Amino acid sequence: MALPQFRKQLLSMKSRELDDLFEAYARAAKTLEKLHLEDQPELLADYQTRCLHIQAEVLRLLAEGERCA
Repeated sequence: MALPQFRKQLLSMKSRELDDLFEAYARAAKTLEKLHLEDQPELLADYQTRCLHIQAEVLRLLAEGERCA
């Protein structure tokens, strides 16, 4: 996931929702790479957006976790 500055926080959090987001991101990133190699720009933009949305959701969970700590 493209959030290296949050690596410590991500490693310390235990959450099924976070695990699901990591899995979804891995699938989307793999598809994004495949679409890039296959030169499919119409789908490429969609998967770039999906990855950004997943990252935003992870950041939301991190912020929630900090408020609860």
